[in-house]
Amino acid sequence: MHTQPTITIEISIPLSLFDKCREQSNLLLDLLTEQQIAQIKAFVFDNLEDKDGAPEVENLDISFFKYSEEERSGSFRLHFYINRRFCCSDIESSRQDYLDFHFSYMNETLRASATYFNWNLM
Repeated sequence: MHTQPTITIEISIPLSLFDKCREQSNLLLDLLTEQQIAQIKAFVFDNLEDKDGAPEVENLDISFFKYSEEERSGSFRLHFYINRRFCCSDIESSRQDYLDFHFSYMNETLRASATYFNWNLM
């Protein structure tokens, strides 16, 4: 049985800031370290079947932030673009993709995991 690749990130967020993130989900991006952003980009790159055109993951954006107080868990969608440049033909391409993260929030730490699904079907 083949398991899907998964990424997990942890972000320390005081409760007052977490409440702001619930209203303005893109604040989460400001809380990610450069290392975590690099980890996410590398994770997506590593799981692309087609690496032609030197794909780069750019323009991160967060939407659909949901949180349940009772369960202390929630989800959000991390959108990004996969940009490619084919130097030999001087052609560029770009497509939008996303990761759906599911998280728990306990002790002022958000622990989020996502599974990547490669949409390129054979």
